Amino acid sequence: MKQYIFIAIIFCFSLIACKREKRQANLSEINFDIKIERFDSAFWTLDTMQMAEEFIQLNNKYPGITPIYTENVVRFGHPDSTITHNTYKLFRTNTEVGELYEDALSTYADVKDIEKDLTMAFRRAKYFLPQFAIPKVYCHVSGLNQSVIVGEEFISLSIDNYLGSNYPLYDKIGIYKYQRPNMRREKVASDYIIAWISSEFTNNIADNLLSDMIRHGKILYITSTLMPETSEHIIMGYSEQQWNWAKENEANMWNALIASKDLYSTSMLIKNQYIGDGPFTKPFTQESPGRAGTYIGWQIVEDYMKHNPEISIQQLLQQPDAQVILNNSNYRP
Repeated sequence: MKQYIFIAIIFCFSLIACKREKRQANLSEINFDIKIERFDSAFWTLDTMQMAEEFIQLNNKYPGITPIYTENVVRFGHPDSTITHNTYKLFRTNTEVGELYEDALSTYADVKDIEKDLTMAFRRAKYFLPQFAIPKVYCHVSGLNQSVIVGEEFISLSIDNYLGSNYPLYDKIGIYKYQRPNMRREKVASDYIIAWISSEFTNNIADNLLSDMIRHGKILYITSTLMPETSEHIIMGYSEQQWNWAKENEANMWNALIASKDLYSTSMLIKNQYIGDGPFTKPFTQESPGRAGTYIGWQIVEDYMKHNPEISIQQLLQQPDAQVILNNSNYRP
């Protein structure tokens, strides 16, 4: 049984002039629509005069997310607790919290565009990964805290993390400038998919830098396969300029990585320098975008799948050996 997972989406993932060809999916017999269920508005509009009854109804309607949200995200306590009910009343009177909720709810009053993107992505997922159950899709407001919650049968995204790069509160609470460009609506659908794939990714052991790079590369490759109309720089979380820089300097970065002998390092410090969030990738030049190791991992996986068309998406996901993927990728940037 899958335990619920918190995933903090790294806001440094985005237009590439020429997209690689994606695998074709026959969706003629796959026909369902994704509807985003609005846990965010349901939670914010509880009747404070009937707390016990309101939380019972909330938990009945959203049985998976309600206790996770109240205990681990806003940290009020169990939905049945009087302490939770009293804390909620105070929560509703907080001016900054109220402003954040109202801004999030008004910005995302209409989510039909996101539902359309998710519908097509999950239809393609049903084709390429039929063994995976399609989750219920929720959204919540975390107070700029927990970006994504993945449970047994659902996934929820914190929409207050996507109010636009110039949203005043982001500056006020000190969110880094390099993170803010991805805190926008265009990232929502792909971040749902990235988080969902990550939660299903259970049989790959990332014991060194190469393994980490390939693991992240698989997630982004599969995301781009499920969302072929979404620009790869958006999925990666790069600006168009950053993506182009990475493409133009890919060979130089790979050669520097090999020369450094870091590819098989098991040091968390070294691995984070290549795949961790940041304004640039420290072992490379300060002109490089952050997480360039993840970018290289994605390109290795792209080449592996290009040169091995008989390998299915499911088989890619189940291949635990990063060295096998590198050896059979013919990766020559």
